[in-house]
Amino acid sequence: MAERFRWTRRGYTAQLELPEVRLLRGLVRDVVALLEGRRADVRPAEADPAGAPAADDGVDTPEDPPAAAPPSVPAAEDAGPVAGLDASDAAFWGLVSGLHLSQGPEPQRSAPADPAVARLLPDAMPQAGAAEQGAHRALTEDALSEGKLADARLALELLRSTRVEVPHDQAPAFGRALNDVRLVLAARLGVETEEDAARVHAVDDWRSAEDVESTMALLYNFTSWLLETLMTEMLSELPEGSDESAPGAGDAEGEQ
Repeated sequence: MAERFRWTRRGYTAQLELPEVRLLRGLVRDVVALLEGRRADVRPAEADPAGAPAADDGVDTPEDPPAAAPPSVPAAEDAGPVAGLDASDAAFWGLVSGLHLSQGPEPQRSAPADPAVARLLPDAMPQAGAAEQGAHRALTEDALSEGKLADARLALELLRSTRVEVPHDQAPAFGRALNDVRLVLAARLGVETEEDAARVHAVDDWRSAEDVESTMALLYNFTSWLLETLMTEMLSELPEGSDESAPGAGDAEGEQ
């Protein structure tokens, strides 16, 4: 039987059964697969957003003279009179080289079609228009995804034994990884309302795991319990009367 997380001087420690550790590792791997799959899906589309290039019709047309391009930026130690750039010019072009400065449309990215991926990578501006949402997602989604992948990979490293020991400084990341597992399971179970959550929480006996949905409900409840015990121990370290909350605690309580 699993034993809750408890504070120790070396970190937070929980004792799990081997099947429980294997299940958790499998769930974390699912999160990694979803995030990596999303990354693989969006990159080809953004590299060629208009599809295949237009076919050459064989008609020669006069070309506009090429627009003046910014000078190429040599390595910082080479920037100087020979390169045609002084140090301030080189620094400027280095700063703006990654910015979208053309007069073309802003990069856009549509929301994930998979509800589980959409729960992991939600719209940060739900009240904005579609174009603004797409532009914001194009700018921010990769960083959010990379952070979640880093959390998941850390969790996989920590879930290598039935005695799970999470160092104090790694507990927030481990908690976020557990919460991402909850988000995926909640999406698969269709948890959107308090009534949905109550339906899932009512499944509390492994002997009732007769189908995929009831099994996922039990996994959701187990992961939620484990995360709650970790958050409780983390909160116990805060100074008395502090209004702060442990990292990830808000997600654990606020997300279904």
